[in-house]
Amino acid sequence: MTLWEASLPELEAWMLQRGQPGYRARQVWNWVWTKGQPDPWAMSDLPKALREALAAEFSAPRLVLLHRTESQDGTQKFLWQMPGGGTVETVWIPHEGRHTVCVSSQVGCSLNCRFCATGQLGLERQLTGYEILLQVYTLRHELGLPITHVVFMGMGEPLLNYSAVMQAFEGLVHRMGFSPRRITFSTVGIPKGIRRLAQRTEPFELAFSLHSAIPEKRRALIPLAAHIPLDEIREALIDYCVRRFDWVTLEYVLLDGVNDGEEDAEALRAFVRKPLQAKVNLIEYNPVPGLPFRPSQRTRAFQKKLLQQGLLATVRRSRGADIAAGCGQLARHVAK
Repeated sequence: MTLWEASLPELEAWMLQRGQPGYRARQVWNWVWTKGQPDPWAMSDLPKALREALAAEFSAPRLVLLHRTESQDGTQKFLWQMPGGGTVETVWIPHEGRHTVCVSSQVGCSLNCRFCATGQLGLERQLTGYEILLQVYTLRHELGLPITHVVFMGMGEPLLNYSAVMQAFEGLVHRMGFSPRRITFSTVGIPKGIRRLAQRTEPFELAFSLHSAIPEKRRALIPLAAHIPLDEIREALIDYCVRRFDWVTLEYVLLDGVNDGEEDAEALRAFVRKPLQAKVNLIEYNPVPGLPFRPSQRTRAFQKKLLQQGLLATVRRSRGADIAAGCGQLARHVAK
């Protein structure tokens, strides 16, 4: 077992089996999760024999930083070698007093969304819960970066790695002290996963990557949409809203001449009707080399149309685009 995975009761039981008092487990827990020190040999308030036993019994795999890039706007992107193999990227975004970490949940991605760089990679493997959690842990404790919010919006589809993602979420809340209100899950539309989230009681946020409310357009952009009808996703989102008395955020990347017309705005308005409670987040597209899509020239007009129709619609400015750290750009490319 790794120290990352061991619970406090498991550490207490391990201590008692070795004739150690229970408070020793809390000392170890404090070293790992408060002080950011997982090396037993550095736990100076433990007896030497206990440190030796901990080092022999528990491993503490770490992320290896392969590359770090900083954007003109202060955004930073990190390329990691993961303990279980493969590389992923994590993005740290400072903006107006917030410091958000965008974490990856898979090595690559299987969904192949046509406008997304990550989707072109294919899926290599699922990350474990502690590998997801370590992205935040390493930025905080090894690199000393302030963190206020965490979003599951990096490489991969979080709800296709549900168990590991929830392990990471619980680690963020119960081990690292984050408020659930400052954690967001983003999905391209996995009804089973959305319904599972709906049954949880923690006050986290949910974002759904819609990109088009016209089924044939969405199928052209997102191959998964051919297998999961938009109506089925909408019913799962309604279940989420009703059970939790909550809203969801609809993420909508605006593509020039593709999904930014009058009929697209009207379809979006029809999609957001009660009992679905949703706000729309319009996202500026970050061009990906080799892909034919371009940023919309009608962003403000599209937003105005939605506002006139009574929708809550905001425009999210991309950050870190100059280092390929923006939405849809994560593809493990290292600038020369």
